[in-house]
Amino acid sequence: MSTPTHAPDTLVPDTHVPDGTDLLVQEIREEVAHLVRHPIEELKRLEHVAADGDSPTTPLLTVVGIGLAIAVLFAGVLGLTLLTVGLTN
Repeated sequence: MSTPTHAPDTLVPDTHVPDGTDLLVQEIREEVAHLVRHPIEELKRLEHVAADGDSPTTPLLTVVGIGLAIAVLFAGVLGLTLLTVGLTN
Protein backbone atom coordinates (compact mmCIF):
# COMPACT_ATOMS: atom_id res chain seq x y z
CA MET A 1 0.00 0.00 0.00
CA SER A 2 1.29 3.41 -0.82
CA THR A 3 0.32 6.59 0.95
CA PRO A 4 -1.01 9.44 -1.14
CA THR A 5 1.26 12.43 -1.51
CA HIS A 6 0.22 16.05 -1.94
CA ALA A 7 1.82 18.56 -4.21
CA PRO A 8 4.05 20.90 -2.16
CA ASP A 9 2.25 24.06 -3.26
CA THR A 10 -1.26 22.92 -2.26
CA LEU A 11 -2.78 23.13 1.18
CA VAL A 12 -3.95 19.95 2.86
CA PRO A 13 -7.62 20.41 3.84
CA ASP A 14 -7.03 19.48 7.50
CA THR A 15 -4.07 21.83 7.94
CA HIS A 16 -4.65 24.01 10.99
CA VAL A 17 -3.57 27.63 10.90
CA PRO A 18 -2.99 28.86 14.47
CA ASP A 19 -4.50 32.13 15.61
CA GLY A 20 -4.45 34.16 18.83
CA THR A 21 -6.98 31.88 20.52
CA ASP A 22 -4.70 28.89 20.11
CA LEU A 23 -1.87 30.76 21.79
CA LEU A 24 -4.11 31.67 24.72
CA VAL A 25 -5.36 28.09 25.08
CA GLN A 26 -1.79 26.79 25.00
CA GLU A 27 -0.73 29.28 27.68
CA ILE A 28 -3.67 28.28 29.88
CA ARG A 29 -2.75 24.59 29.50
CA GLU A 30 0.83 25.33 30.50
CA GLU A 31 -0.31 27.35 33.53
CA VAL A 32 -2.59 24.52 34.69
CA ALA A 33 0.18 21.95 34.20
CA HIS A 34 2.59 24.04 36.30
CA LEU A 35 -0.10 24.57 38.93
CA VAL A 36 -0.71 20.83 39.26
CA ARG A 37 3.00 20.00 39.53
CA HIS A 38 4.10 22.78 41.91
CA PRO A 39 0.99 24.39 43.43
CA ILE A 40 2.53 26.65 46.11
CA GLU A 41 5.32 28.05 43.95
CA GLU A 42 2.98 28.48 40.99
CA LEU A 43 0.36 30.33 43.04
CA LYS A 44 3.04 32.78 44.19
CA ARG A 45 4.21 33.27 40.60
CA LEU A 46 0.67 33.67 39.26
CA GLU A 47 -0.04 36.27 41.93
CA HIS A 48 2.81 38.37 40.53
CA VAL A 49 1.67 37.75 36.92
CA ALA A 50 -1.86 38.91 37.75
CA ALA A 51 -0.54 41.95 39.64
CA ASP A 52 1.67 42.97 36.70
CA GLY A 53 -1.19 42.54 34.22
CA ASP A 54 1.11 41.87 31.26
CA SER A 55 -0.14 38.35 30.48
CA PRO A 56 -3.15 37.54 28.28
CA THR A 57 -4.34 35.17 31.02
CA THR A 58 -4.55 37.95 33.65
CA PRO A 59 -8.36 38.34 33.46
CA LEU A 60 -8.80 34.58 33.77
CA LEU A 61 -6.43 34.45 36.75
CA THR A 62 -8.35 37.24 38.46
CA VAL A 63 -11.73 35.57 37.90
CA VAL A 64 -10.44 32.20 39.12
CA GLY A 65 -8.88 33.81 42.20
CA ILE A 66 -12.10 35.61 43.10
CA GLY A 67 -14.07 32.41 42.48
CA LEU A 68 -11.80 30.43 44.80
CA ALA A 69 -12.09 33.06 47.52
CA ILE A 70 -15.89 33.01 47.27
CA ALA A 71 -15.91 29.18 47.32
CA VAL A 72 -13.78 29.09 50.48
CA LEU A 73 -16.00 31.68 52.15
CA PHE A 74 -19.14 29.76 51.13
CA ALA A 75 -17.69 26.46 52.42
CA GLY A 76 -16.83 28.10 55.75
CA VAL A 77 -20.29 29.59 56.21
CA LEU A 78 -21.92 26.30 55.19
CA GLY A 79 -19.72 24.37 57.61
CA LEU A 80 -20.56 26.71 60.49
CA THR A 81 -24.26 26.51 59.64
CA LEU A 82 -24.23 22.72 59.57
CA LEU A 83 -22.26 22.63 62.82
CA THR A 84 -24.76 24.97 64.50
CA VAL A 85 -27.75 22.95 63.25
CA GLY A 86 -26.09 19.70 64.36
CA LEU A 87 -25.36 21.03 67.85
CA THR A 88 -28.86 22.39 68.40
CA ASN A 89 -30.58 19.10 67.56
